Amino acid sequence: HEGIAKDYFESEHGKAFVSGFEAAPSCIDCHGEHDIMKVTSGKSKISRANEIEVCLKCHLDNPDVRSRMTHVSSFIASYENSVHGRLFKAGNQDVAVCSDCHGAHEMMKASNPNSKVYKLNITSTCGRCHTKISDEFRESIHGLALAKGNFDSPACTDCHGEHLILEPTDPRSPVAPKNVALQLCSKCHASVKLAEKYGIPADKFKTFTDSYHGLNVRLGNVEAANCASCHGVHDILPSSDPRSRINKANLVKTCGQCHPRANENFTKGKIHVTVASSDDKIIYWVSTIYIVLIVSIVGSMFVHNLLDWIRKTIDKYKQRHAKMSHPANELPRKTNLYLRMTLEERIQHLALVVSFFTLVITGFMLAFPDAWWVAAIRNIGGEAVFKYRGLIHRIAAIVLVIDSIYHLYYIIFTRRGREFIRDIMFRMQDLRDMVQVLKYNLGLSKEKPKFGRFNYIEKSEYWALIWGTVVMTVTGVVLWFENHFMGWLSKTFVDVCNTIHYFEAWLAFLAIIVWHIYYVIFNPDVYPMNFAWITGYLTEEEMEKEHPLELEKIKLQEIKKGEFV
Repeated sequence: HEGIAKDYFESEHGKAFVSGFEAAPSCIDCHGEHDIMKVTSGKSKISRANEIEVCLKCHLDNPDVRSRMTHVSSFIASYENSVHGRLFKAGNQDVAVCSDCHGAHEMMKASNPNSKVYKLNITSTCGRCHTKISDEFRESIHGLALAKGNFDSPACTDCHGEHLILEPTDPRSPVAPKNVALQLCSKCHASVKLAEKYGIPADKFKTFTDSYHGLNVRLGNVEAANCASCHGVHDILPSSDPRSRINKANLVKTCGQCHPRANENFTKGKIHVTVASSDDKIIYWVSTIYIVLIVSIVGSMFVHNLLDWIRKTIDKYKQRHAKMSHPANELPRKTNLYLRMTLEERIQHLALVVSFFTLVITGFMLAFPDAWWVAAIRNIGGEAVFKYRGLIHRIAAIVLVIDSIYHLYYIIFTRRGREFIRDIMFRMQDLRDMVQVLKYNLGLSKEKPKFGRFNYIEKSEYWALIWGTVVMTVTGVVLWFENHFMGWLSKTFVDVCNTIHYFEAWLAFLAIIVWHIYYVIFNPDVYPMNFAWITGYLTEEEMEKEHPLELEKIKLQEIKKGEFV
């Protein structure tokens, strides 16, 4: 066995044996002594049926051998749980065992260029069983780079693992749908070092994870498109290659795998683009304009409310101090109630509140799937959270639209509704009131303006709500039926709508929190809450503070009707 002996002495086993390592295997340790049989015999110690047990006897059970290995024992043992190990245990002896990958007598470390598991040799080793896949990989951009000796290019084991190779359907597998983009492709394509070294775009992974597909993947949707869905698996090619799945000529077919209605319009527009991307000029300018609007509008709201809070807090302090100094002069609180919101109006408002915050929560769950509060919701609801998130979002949207349609009917066909829309209209007096409030809050004037049924703050809220509802409804419909709109118009159109929908959601949410919530809860004049949205009424004291002109008007009407007491 001269040739075999030569291979053995060049192997790691042979080198260990020559060095005097007592646990190093010799011929008889594997083949036996007087009971040597052909490898093809089921009675042979190293037949395929027994080989794994012979190898593990040293590599797993012998502590002296384990101490010399670079891998931990759990790595060796993990083979039994791999797809190869499980099939072998089930009786399939055609699957890969130790010698198929490492060799029989020529076993060498993976760092040895002559080793079967050396990175540049892995494709050939795996290709002995996976011939078709191996041929595809060799023609791919990764395979060609690897053939040139590029160690940064992935080989089979970089994606599938080494001993613990699992089926793509196993969620623990690196190539499982939920892991491909976030844990596998990202290792290279999100690497600043590799991007700089090879001149590849460093933002592709970021733009994917921030896209609709990427956000769904991050939220746990295994059906959403990942990197392999578009680029392929073993046959990944640059977009300039006519065979590439992402070549312009093939995009309709590629997109059509998930979107049966895909056509030429469907593929018009950049793929890796998000609301924060500067690759597309339209997206860039829409997002930039919205960011400026959000910062300026919400920032102005915050400053306005901060000044309002400071001034009202000072006034409150002075009033309480005066009451403590002159308790005898304190007048009894006025208990008359005045209708602010009818039951019909309160129901409209409640529907708006519930649908709005449901939309905010379910919408931002998709936009920020890794946020702590989303994780908390997912921990409570499990996988059902993702399954029903989109459904709940759409139901809330329908409720909001129905509520809006009813409100439109209300302001057109009812007397109180027409009075409402008349009183909520902006007038020049609102501008003068706003200037006067600013002067009063800054201490430049001692005179506080008097408001009627609605002040400029409430009017701003209402018309901003109308605008936001229209914008969110239109863009929401486009996103709901995105396949149709991409086919009718283009992907760019849908991307623009997505950008507007995202930033309008932020603008609406921040406006409600900073503007509306302050005035109905944290406003010192109404804290802990303005209860009109629940009871429908304001007290006379509240009317005097917030709507003195309206109170005067009501009392004047009572006098005219002879109802004044």
